[in-house]
Amino acid sequence: MNKYFHNLIEILDKELNAYTQLKALFEEKKEVLKHSKPDDLGVLDNKILALNNRILKLNDSRKELSESAFGENANMSRFIELAKETAPEYVNALTERKVKICKIIPELTLLNNQNVELLKHGVIMSNKMLETIIDAFAPQGCNYNGAGKTDMHDVDMWTVNKEI
Repeated sequence: MNKYFHNLIEILDKELNAYTQLKALFEEKKEVLKHSKPDDLGVLDNKILALNNRILKLNDSRKELSESAFGENANMSRFIELAKETAPEYVNALTERKVKICKIIPELTLLNNQNVELLKHGVIMSNKMLETIIDAFAPQGCNYNGAGKTDMHDVDMWTVNKEI
């Protein structure tokens, strides 16, 4: 049983390390979004996706270990209970890791939500800029004056002035 808890702690340490790296990437992404550096965004997203895949594999390893050792897909609280019953020397180590995981997950969630909001704001600003550009170069319809006649503009923005 001690072997399983030892392996579990190794997996949890790798997960915590990955979560810490993910937090750093989310913080970097936040700065990239704030400073409008779209070229860096793609590289960061690829790193985040690769790290997320690694976290998913670590979760699968933890589940497999849990099912093979304890016959169930246990959560951290259950691991601590099982350690109290069968291997009390691992209780503190598991409790430490549970506290660290419970601390970093809300931080990751907050950073991710902030990044999503920054992306939404960026899309809104891009759309407004695009609308401004389109309005500036779009053909203007006939503008009728008070006498029912069209206003003639001195400057025509089109390069082609004749109908074909």
